[in-house]
Amino acid sequence: MSRLLPVILGVWLGLLVASWVAATQSFRTVDRVLGPALRSELRERLAPVAADDRRAVLRHLASEINRWMFRHWSLAQLALGVLALALAWRLSGPGWLLLTAAIVVCLVQGFGLAGPITELGRAIDFVPRPLPAETARRFGLLHAAYLGLDLLKAGLLAGAAWILAPRLS
Repeated sequence: MSRLLPVILGVWLGLLVASWVAATQSFRTVDRVLGPALRSELRERLAPVAADDRRAVLRHLASEINRWMFRHWSLAQLALGVLALALAWRLSGPGWLLLTAAIVVCLVQGFGLAGPITELGRAIDFVPRPLPAETARRFGLLHAAYLGLDLLKAGLLAGAAWILAPRLS
């Protein structure tokens, strides 16, 4: 087994956490940009657009950026997972099983949840808030499932690193 494996697991886990930060900050940035510190140049250019529409358009932009990021991040995670498994191919036991489970989680997220989240997200980007109860519930459940799987994946990766690291000494 290569000493590169813990590095790969660390990069994967670090980028996973970074994706959470990026996704949340993209929406908070909309509120900061449109908040009290709105630059005069931007205020002038946005003056013809109603305040609610400004926010909706910028939140749509943040959503599209996040959708792009998560689509490509899903592919990158699969590549990291395959590389990690290739580096650990001689292993058996819990470390290898945790890596395999993390890849399965990536597949579920990428092929099971990403499509419905993207489709529903685009459908509601410009729907006035609050959303209809059933739509809000469905969107909330999809996001909760994705986040729950992300947290599970983080735990699996941390566990795999913890188990496999001593074998490299």
